[in-house]
Amino acid sequence: MGQSAAFFDMDHTIIWENSGLSSVRFARKHGLITLGHLMKGIVKITLYRLSLMNIEAWYEKNMGILSGMTIEDMDHFSSLWFDAMIRKSIYKEAADLIGEHTRKGHRVVIITNAPPFFVKPVAETLAITDIICTQVEVKDGVFTGKLIKPLCYGQGKFHYASVWAGNNDIDMGSSYFYTDSYYDIELMKAVGNPIATNPDRKLIRTASENNWPILFFKKRSAFP
Repeated sequence: MGQSAAFFDMDHTIIWENSGLSSVRFARKHGLITLGHLMKGIVKITLYRLSLMNIEAWYEKNMGILSGMTIEDMDHFSSLWFDAMIRKSIYKEAADLIGEHTRKGHRVVIITNAPPFFVKPVAETLAITDIICTQVEVKDGVFTGKLIKPLCYGQGKFHYASVWAGNNDIDMGSSYFYTDSYYDIELMKAVGNPIATNPDRKLIRTASENNWPILFFKKRSAFP
C-alpha cells in the first residue's frame, strides 16, 4: 500500500481570498490595469462561486495580459502581492490541518487552478513542497500569454492528481482532499476522504447527500 496524501485546494480553502481577483485588485491599486477590468473580474468571480459560468474561457482570456512579461518581473509582482494581500488571509484552521497531516506522515499537496507564481509563495510559507497547478507557457523566460491544457480544473484536476499519485506511489483510497468547489467533484470522489471546506452551495448539497464532512473556517489568520 502506498503513502497517503492530503490534497488542498488553495482559494477559499487555504486562503479566504481569491488569488486571481486579489491580484487584479492589487494591480489596479498600483495603476497596472483599468477599473473596468477590475469590475469585470469581480462579476466573473461571483458567478464562478455560484457555479454559473465557465471559468476556463475567462481565465484563458485574462492570461493574455501576461504576454511579454518576464518570469523575474512576475515573481517580483507575486512577492509584493502575497505580502500585501495573501499572507494574512491564510486560514489558521487550514494551516493547523496542514501541520496535522504533515505530522502524520501524509504527503501534503496544494492542487489548484491558480498559476505557479501565485501558488509558490503560499506553499513556501506553509512549508509545502508539492504543488500541482495550471501551467502557463514560457519561452526564453517570457510569458506568451497562453495556458497549457488541460487546466488544473475539473476533469483536469482529477487527471493531474491521478498522474501525480501514480508517479509518487500514493494510495488515493487513504488520501484526503479539501476543497470549496463543486467543480472538483471528480477528484473528491477519487479519494477515500473527501472534505467539503467552505463549500459553495452545490458542494454543500452533494456533500450532504454523500455524508462527507463539511468544514467552515473562520477568518482567523495563521499569520496575523
